[in-house]
Amino acid sequence: MDTKTQSKPRPRIPKGLSNKIAGLLEDRIRSGHYHDGDRLPSERELEEDLGVDRRTIRAAIAKLQVDGLLDRKPNCRPVVCAPSHPAVDQNDTSGTASLPATRLVALVMWHGGAVDYAGTAQQRVFWGMNEGLRGSGYHGVFLDVGQSSSGEYQQNAEREAAHLNYALKYGFGGVVFYSQAYNSNQELVQDLSLKMPLVLLDRLIPGVTADFVGSENRQSMADATWHLIRLGHRRIAFVTSGEYINTVQERLEGYLQALGEAFAGDAYELILNPPIINSSSWPMLESICKLPASERPTAIICVNNIEAVRVANHMSAHGISVPEDVSLIGFDNVDRTLPNGVSLTTIAQPFEEIGKAAASLILARSVDRSAKYKHLELPTKLITRESVRAVEVISDGLQPSNAETPSDFSTNRDLMPA
Repeated sequence: MDTKTQSKPRPRIPKGLSNKIAGLLEDRIRSGHYHDGDRLPSERELEEDLGVDRRTIRAAIAKLQVDGLLDRKPNCRPVVCAPSHPAVDQNDTSGTASLPATRLVALVMWHGGAVDYAGTAQQRVFWGMNEGLRGSGYHGVFLDVGQSSSGEYQQNAEREAAHLNYALKYGFGGVVFYSQAYNSNQELVQDLSLKMPLVLLDRLIPGVTADFVGSENRQSMADATWHLIRLGHRRIAFVTSGEYINTVQERLEGYLQALGEAFAGDAYELILNPPIINSSSWPMLESICKLPASERPTAIICVNNIEAVRVANHMSAHGISVPEDVSLIGFDNVDRTLPNGVSLTTIAQPFEEIGKAAASLILARSVDRSAKYKHLELPTKLITRESVRAVEVISDGLQPSNAETPSDFSTNRDLMPA
């Protein structure tokens, strides 16, 4: 009887692993860690350095040969063929020549100013993004749009366009984009989303299809409004910036949602007097400040902390104190203290987690460009501080029709002490 010895098939190399090693070596070549004309370290050295077997090393080297980053002759170690990079000027968007695709992911955003206990919101998003990219072979860079979000709209639009064109020109591996000039550059942003992974932060851009990461704005503001209702507040005003973007509109909707859940019929109509206040219409706030205490709002919710500080200053100028005369809630958890030294109750966004989620979407999109786009909204926390206090329920007929907290009110989001 003949017996044949069958050799066991060698296990396949996971494609993702060899690509990851190839990406790591490519980063070393492009960054200058391995210089042009140098021989690559031996397979044994790379095996020990990278913690993978030689077959994976060889597969990665073969890929880099195809990409033109390594030159290999028989029985010789590969020689590095580093690409020559022209001088880079971030303000130069005139050229059409581009570099081979890089593994850089840009966060395009204004760098902000207000610093809380853990840094600015922008820094925390960037740190989270880099944490999410760790170990992937991709690296984050911050393309700073400017110093303040309140600059001239056209200047913001031009700076954003310059940075987006820069990412396109030099073949970035992805872009995470917070748009201040959200009604400009739609065609450019859409074109970028077709050429590389793109994640929009916080606000959607009309006409642009891309992955998105933000916060649960609507539910967060509903939670904050319910918090005031449960503390006895009935005359609750809302101050908005009036921008026609999803972030601002969803926060307004959350406020109205809570009032609709708590009050019915005529009571709901009465509760909206005082009305919603657009921060650009200060005469309306001025008129409210001049109302008798029995008619003035006992609480004001602001679309963000910047507006909360402005409202506090305006109230103070009329001799109205926070929280003695009016309770105040903001949104964002920056500028944690009001000008009078009172700490501000606010809704904290998970900035680091937003950055991590954006990085995850960039990596997923780099693997499968045809995947369904994702829209992620991360939970927030209502942080209670000194600017809010309970009031006696006023006997004016404004009693909640639903005195209990609605069933979808999440205690995981609620009442995180300072």
